[in-house]
Amino acid sequence: MSLAMAAPAAAVLFALSAGSPAPGPGPKPSERIGVFLRCTGEEEPRKALAAVKSLGLDRIQVSRLPDRYYTPEGAREFAGLLKAAEVRSESVVVVFDGESYKDQESVVKTVGFRPVDLRQARLDYARRCVDFAAAIGTKIVTLHMGVLPRDPEDAIYRGMLGAVGALAAHAAGKQVIISLETGQETGDELARFLDKVTEARVGVNFDTANLVLYGLDQPARALERLRDRVTSVHVKDGLPPENPARLGREVRLGDGRAQVAECLRILEQSGFQGPLIIENYVWRDRGTDPLEELARARDFIRASLRR
Repeated sequence: MSLAMAAPAAAVLFALSAGSPAPGPGPKPSERIGVFLRCTGEEEPRKALAAVKSLGLDRIQVSRLPDRYYTPEGAREFAGLLKAAEVRSESVVVVFDGESYKDQESVVKTVGFRPVDLRQARLDYARRCVDFAAAIGTKIVTLHMGVLPRDPEDAIYRGMLGAVGALAAHAAGKQVIISLETGQETGDELARFLDKVTEARVGVNFDTANLVLYGLDQPARALERLRDRVTSVHVKDGLPPENPARLGREVRLGDGRAQVAECLRILEQSGFQGPLIIENYVWRDRGTDPLEELARARDFIRASLRR
């Protein structure tokens, strides 16, 4: 089924978030800054939500939660936590068991829909995440689909395309948009893949750093190729790999090569009105306070956009 048939409301959401200006003034960029929930350093959702509010922010991306939340009862519980904290969920992430990002080979072997023997179980789990998102009133679900083979005729490529299409169709029926996170392919490769998805329109969760961390593309160049599909953003910075077999290193905003300020300006100039989610784990390596690092990132975004 097509997106137009399955979920016209989802199509409107996609248009408004992905570069088409909404009727009338939307929220200012500073009002759209949020936090990837686990980046607070708090595992317990209630404490993590309180940490976000302590930063003067009220928007989040929901990181992976204990499995009990991905049920009707668990979704109602989490929705209650959001309401009590006065925090808005902008997006939900899908993280699969067994995924490893320790080096390039591990990413190829373990991430997303690429592992053939895990694909159906992962698709089933991703559908549960979509159902959870719909139940808590969230319209965007993001994931890494895995490393694409170079050849579109490769059986693994076709299998990944089928899985993304099936998930997108399920999501469209719930008025939810699937957004693939950038990083494991160039902007051109991702755009060509998305053009092949016919079941429902699929968006992009643009991660400013991943293209650098994987050593694949210049973020601003990739954004120009993808900006009409961007529904949400991970604001993150990084350095390219020193060893091509490994990944690069995340750094504080402005200290890397992810062209963060330039990408933010491109998005705003294009009329993007979606969430700007801080994904920041630099505190793990630096031994610093997670909330201090998030506050630094928040201030960098505000200064970059000057409003």
